[in-house]
Amino acid sequence: MTSATFNICGRKTVIALAPDILDLSENTSMAGTELSTLKICRGARTYFFDINKSSNGGLYLKISESRKTGLRFEHHRLMVFDEDIEEFSEMFRKMLLQYRVLKAGGKPATKSVAAQDERKTTKSAHDRWTPAEDDRLELLFCEGHKPKELSKRLGRNVGVIYWRIKKLELREKYGM
Repeated sequence: MTSATFNICGRKTVIALAPDILDLSENTSMAGTELSTLKICRGARTYFFDINKSSNGGLYLKISESRKTGLRFEHHRLMVFDEDIEEFSEMFRKMLLQYRVLKAGGKPATKSVAAQDERKTTKSAHDRWTPAEDDRLELLFCEGHKPKELSKRLGRNVGVIYWRIKKLELREKYGM
């Protein structure tokens, strides 16, 4: 196993790199579905960043924290699946930037700033729904499209899509 030293949040951190990390190709000698791993050891805490393969062949990211508490270990895990990885990555990047601003003594972003960002990215985030949009939502919903994809196609926030599906009673109407 190779290791590298990084400066993370102003602290020197040693990260162990598994050989398969270097080329990101699947290592068939690894047991299970783990394709790649990074590890950060910080005192009693250890963080693992794993890329795994699911039973259906899709990839997902697993972030784990293992913490020694007396004679036992506590484990916490977060799994981010392929369909969410880009959005997760973007939100994580934004939060890291916000963390650095706050750490440097800056002011936190307000909800209104987040709403302004959303208005820029979703063309009709706060517009009323037209009957034509309701019809399009219903048609796409019946075709089996997920709310995240409906959000992109209709230019609406995912939460608004869930709300509209509920308001129009589409799940009850089509037994989905």
